Amino acid sequence: MKTLAVTILVVSLPFCAYAAEGAMRVYPDTIERSCRGGSAKIYDECGDQHALFEAALTEANRTGKTLLVSYGAEWCIWCHVFHDYVTGVSGRFTHTYSDHSDVTRDTATMFEAPFPQNEAEAKALARFVSENFVLVNLETRYATGSDQAVASTGFDPHDVTWLPFVFSVRPNGKFGASLDHDVVEARREGVFWFRGYHRQALTGELERLLEAAK
Repeated sequence: MKTLAVTILVVSLPFCAYAAEGAMRVYPDTIERSCRGGSAKIYDECGDQHALFEAALTEANRTGKTLLVSYGAEWCIWCHVFHDYVTGVSGRFTHTYSDHSDVTRDTATMFEAPFPQNEAEAKALARFVSENFVLVNLETRYATGSDQAVASTGFDPHDVTWLPFVFSVRPNGKFGASLDHDVVEARREGVFWFRGYHRQALTGELERLLEAAK
């Protein structure tokens, strides 16, 4: 499992843009502020993850969509990156993360290269995901039930080597296909390091996951 423990110098750049699509259905829809100090943004670190998985699968089936699982954790920067990309963020990304020990969390702000098509591609990706998927974020470190949820699909959670482990689920609750991160990742190293995705490639991978879950 890859981990990151990097400090970044944050600089304001004039080209930064932020665009978000709000129509996507995401589980958990709320996180209890009493859970571990209320610092979690996208993963419920206290709730029953198997129950969360079942609720999300029920909604996916009810609405004729496919369940998309992000098996990860708050400390994982790529987990936040994935969530931002599928919900339509572009330009400027701010994430709180740590290494796997999760002793001290850092906040990083990253900027993608200023290409004019970024915002349009971000909106198109978010629209595609919201029209086809229900997303559930399963927390792997503190909450209970995430391994059981993954195992219930027929995939062995011990075979997970990268977070987030993103995969689709068939209507009967069985494993569809998993995202190939090597195909979609966009990295930049150095002082102004960056962690992101090639949006067209990510869309292609999600189309493959969608087809595998039918």
